[in-house]
Amino acid sequence: MNKSPLLFALALAFLPACQSNMTRQMIEDQDKQLAALNTERSSMQAQLSRTRAENASLAKQIEFEQQRSAELQQRASAAEAAVNQHDAEMDSLSTALQGTNIDIGRRGGFIVLGIDSELTFASGKAELSKQGRDTLTRVGDVLKSKYGENTIWIEGHTDNEQPKKSGWKSNLQLSAMRAMSCADYLIYDLGLDGSHVRVAGYGEFAPKAGNDTKEGRADNRRVEVLILGPAQ
Repeated sequence: MNKSPLLFALALAFLPACQSNMTRQMIEDQDKQLAALNTERSSMQAQLSRTRAENASLAKQIEFEQQRSAELQQRASAAEAAVNQHDAEMDSLSTALQGTNIDIGRRGGFIVLGIDSELTFASGKAELSKQGRDTLTRVGDVLKSKYGENTIWIEGHTDNEQPKKSGWKSNLQLSAMRAMSCADYLIYDLGLDGSHVRVAGYGEFAPKAGNDTKEGRADNRRVEVLILGPAQ
C-alpha cells in the first residue's frame, strides 16, 4: 500500500492548524510589542511633561533672579549716587566753612557741624564772643543758602567739670543756654527761620571724647549744629 498520498493528506489536514497557531503567536507577539511600546511611550510622555514643568520652573526662577539682580543693581546705583552726593555736599560745606575750624561730619543721615566752645564762648559763659558771632555768621550764611527748608537742631555740650564760680547750677543748664544763645543769634541777627530751629542741652552726658585728659575735655566742650531733613 502506498503511504505517501496518505501522509500528504494528513499534512494538508494539519497545515491550517499550524498556520493558525503561528498567526495567533505572531499576533500575541505583536500585541506584546505594542503594549511595550505604549508603556514606553507613556513613560516618555510623562518624562516630557516633567521636563517641561522643570523648564517652566527654571524659566520663572531665572526671571525672578534677573528681576532681583536688576533691583539690586538699581539699589547699588542709588546708594552710589547718594554717596557721591554726600561727598559733594561735604566738599561744598568744607569749602564754604574753610578757615572756621568747624568740624564737619555725619551722624546717621544728618550733617553735623561741630563748633568748639573756645570759638564761641568764654570759659563758663553763655554769651557769644566776637569770634563766636563771626563763626556763626559763616554757619548762618550756609544754612540760609543751602538748607533754608531744613530742620536745624542746635545742641550744647560740656565736659564733666562742674561749674563753680560761673553762677550756673549745672553743666546741663550751661549747655542749654549756650545752645539758646546760638539759636537766638541765628534767628534774630541772621534771619534764620525760627520755626525750623530746635534747641537741646546735654551737659556732660553725651561726651565726644574721654574726660580724663585735658584734650578730651576740650573736645567735649562744644556746640553741634545738626542739619536734618526738610521741616514738616
